[in-house]
Amino acid sequence: MKLFTFKLKNLSIFLKSKFLKKKSKKSNNVKNNFINYIKEKNFSEEWFLNNFNIFHYFLPSDSSKKFSYLEIGSFEGLSALNILYHYKNAKVTTVDLWSDSNINSEPLKVDFKETEEKFDKNLKDYSFTKIKKDSVIALRELLRKKLLFDVIYIDGSHNGEDILSDAIESYKLLSIDGLIIFDDIGNYNKNIIIQAYEGFQKFCEIYKNRIKIEYLGNIAIVKKI
Repeated sequence: MKLFTFKLKNLSIFLKSKFLKKKSKKSNNVKNNFINYIKEKNFSEEWFLNNFNIFHYFLPSDSSKKFSYLEIGSFEGLSALNILYHYKNAKVTTVDLWSDSNINSEPLKVDFKETEEKFDKNLKDYSFTKIKKDSVIALRELLRKKLLFDVIYIDGSHNGEDILSDAIESYKLLSIDGLIIFDDIGNYNKNIIIQAYEGFQKFCEIYKNRIKIEYLGNIAIVKKI
C-alpha cells in the first residue's frame, strides 16, 4: 500500500489527529521545563521532543499516577527519561540491542557503544529495568513472566516487518485500555522494502476488533479494547 493511499484510507482519523495535536500544545510549559532539565544531560539527538506534546496528551495527567511503561528502542534514553522525570511512581522497562538490528533494517550510522554509555549516564539517577536483547526475545520473556504494561512505546527498527512483530508481541503484554505508541509510522524510506506504515496497517488489520486507533500522524497511538 502506497503512503498516499494509506493516508487517504485513514483520512478521517488523520484530520481528527491534527486537531488533537493543536490541542496538545497547551502542555508547552511542561515541555519547556523538561527541555531545561535535559540541558544538563548528554543527548546528541532530541527526536523525541517532536512528539512530546501529543505523548503527554495521552499519558496520565496525574504525575503521581502508578502505571507500567515499556519501550522498545531506547537509544540515548530521552523518551525513557521523560517518563522517569515526570512520573515518580511509573514502573519503567527499556529494551534495546544497542547494536545494529536485523539485516532487513537500515543500519544507523552511530557508535552504539557510545550511545549505550550515554543512555546509562543520562538515566543513572533513576530506578528502572534495562534489557539489552533483541526485542522479540525480550518481549516473549516478559510474557512468560506474566507481566502487563499500561503504555508500550515502539521505537526500535523502523522496518515494517519488525514493527509488525514488535506490535504483535506488545499486544500480548498490554493491559485492557492500555496504549501502544508507534513512532515514525508516517515516514517513507526508499531503502526499506516493507515500510513502517505497512507494518502498522497490517497490525491494525489483524487486531481490528480488539483495538481502537486514538491518534494517527507521524506517530500512531492505539488502545486495547
